Amino acid sequence: MDIQIRKFKTFFQLISTLIIVFVWVSIALSDVVLPTKSNSEEDGLSFIISTGRAALNTPEETDLARRRALEDALYLASLEGGAKINGYSAIDSGTKLTENFVVRPTTKILDYAITKEVIKETHYEVTIKAAVGNLSKKNCANNNVLNLTAYKPILSLDSAAPPWLAPILNGLYLSMITDIENRKNIELTKAMNTRLNAFLLKSTDDVYDYTSLTSGRVRTEVGSFAYVPRIRMYIDTKSSSINNETFLIMEITSNLYDGFTYTKSSSKTHKISLKLSNRSPWRTINVLSKPSKELISEALLKSVKKHSDALFSELDCKSLKANLKFDNQIKKLNVSLGKKHGLSLNSIAFTQGTNTPWVIFKVDELGNNTAILSPIDQRRDIKELDGKIVEFMEVLW
Repeated sequence: MDIQIRKFKTFFQLISTLIIVFVWVSIALSDVVLPTKSNSEEDGLSFIISTGRAALNTPEETDLARRRALEDALYLASLEGGAKINGYSAIDSGTKLTENFVVRPTTKILDYAITKEVIKETHYEVTIKAAVGNLSKKNCANNNVLNLTAYKPILSLDSAAPPWLAPILNGLYLSMITDIENRKNIELTKAMNTRLNAFLLKSTDDVYDYTSLTSGRVRTEVGSFAYVPRIRMYIDTKSSSINNETFLIMEITSNLYDGFTYTKSSSKTHKISLKLSNRSPWRTINVLSKPSKELISEALLKSVKKHSDALFSELDCKSLKANLKFDNQIKKLNVSLGKKHGLSLNSIAFTQGTNTPWVIFKVDELGNNTAILSPIDQRRDIKELDGKIVEFMEVLW
């Protein structure tokens, strides 16, 4: 009887152990996020101040202690940005259950600056300001101001198309311009009678050009965009043994060119097909299937609005970019972007780094069309950053 009881207890302990193992394996398969006050990857970028410490036994170990203290500060900063816990259990040969945890940072150190170093008795301390997070996600809710110069459109109407479409074609372009003007984050400059000639603008020096001096040339500045829409209407037909159908095809293309260089930045095209007429042996069907001019005009306007929404919703996700220039006179880095383009003193910029994944910049001075930047790590040689392309994002310091 005692033997049976002992066997039952052993069996019960084994079942209990297996249940615990199953629970811990379930936990291990799902990551548990540590509650932290800082941002996760979904939140973008945050700045964290952390202090690392390392034991200093002898003066000869100063360099080693400093390196270990810096590593400790970087690890603590990455944990502060967010961490995950993985749990698992193990059973030894004596059926003893051990519980284990693995703590992993979920954010990356993008850049950092050492703000303080001090030796305290038997320890070396390093304090850093680290940029942690994720810069790969686009923020479509940015506050950038899009500066557009609308040049003369390219409007094309097929000779086979009905003549009454001519005024509608011009009206569609004007409706596109009105739609742009009504958008809150767009500053529009109208040059609708000026054809964009990128080659001429790039090769002409306004100081010595007669036209530039007398009447001026319409130019698009750095950080702004030249906008040239193209609307084409043409006729297409489909025939069968007893039926001939005529369709109106409208093709809208919006081309955006970077200011100053006039290289194409983006292009979007939409196409719509509308049935104009039907020729069959049955006159009643022909009459009833023919849409009115009002319906055709309304359908074309809706297509233009859809095109504009798609174009500018894509541009809302486009961040500002500029070339860094080192000014030898003031010994500082500047970009040809400013308040006019939506930058503020809370804006930050970043570019690819060498010793760190990224180099993070803050805005020190801000003008209407210019901004002076400095890296958060003041030890960097800013001359080496001349010519780098920086991308801007909005972050509160």
